[in-house]
Amino acid sequence: MFRSKTSSIITEMLLAGVFICTGASSYADCDEKQGTISIQGYSSVKAQPDVAYVRVAATVQSESAETARKAVEKSVSAFIDGLKKDSSLKDSIRKDDGSIKAESISVNPDYVYDSKTSERRVSGYSASRTVVVKIRNFEQISKVLDIAVASGINNIYDISYELENPAPVMEKARLDAVADAASKARQITGALGVRLGTIASISYNTPSYGASHDYVQPRMMSKGMMMSNSAADSAVYSPDKLVFTDNVSVVYNLEQTKKN
Repeated sequence: MFRSKTSSIITEMLLAGVFICTGASSYADCDEKQGTISIQGYSSVKAQPDVAYVRVAATVQSESAETARKAVEKSVSAFIDGLKKDSSLKDSIRKDDGSIKAESISVNPDYVYDSKTSERRVSGYSASRTVVVKIRNFEQISKVLDIAVASGINNIYDISYELENPAPVMEKARLDAVADAASKARQITGALGVRLGTIASISYNTPSYGASHDYVQPRMMSKGMMMSNSAADSAVYSPDKLVFTDNVSVVYNLEQTKKN
């Protein structure tokens, strides 16, 4: 009976990420020497995202680098102007907090292989510029994409969901991990008939930040394709809750006691 109970306690300790080191050379020395117990505390906190980041791009191929560049700049400018002028988006996309960010334009030559000369030659140029839009009302994501395609934006990359201010949730996850470690330590040492002493060391591990993505296979989109799917897409953008995990390692000194 005693052996079965002890085995059960040891199993729980292993599953809980617990390691006890007595510093003794044999089990007989455990009652006389102070040891330590190492505990892993874990936590997982869920939170509903409150911002979405839509990443799109205008990409143009042309025989002339200048023509390609100008066409991209025209589409990006039309997209940004369309977002700013749409009054229904004013609360979801704020103009004064960097909600709209256009990255630097890139222009690169396109090559083809010339079988006659066995060399590559320039066949034209590709220009591209990415725009990232932060949206607070997920029901308006489809509208933003409609404006994008109507402006000549032809690449839809992905939509990511985050918390604008994750600090309170991350703090809760951190404290929950500490509480988990303390609870495990009290439970296991109580079952073993020893008392917790002072903390010998604490090791804090890198937490996992919550993020969710609607991955969109990078593709070229036409105005007709996007407009025909707009109504159906409006109900799609409902992300799952974000998961924040944290963990901490705590080593406690033990105060050995003998049971009467």
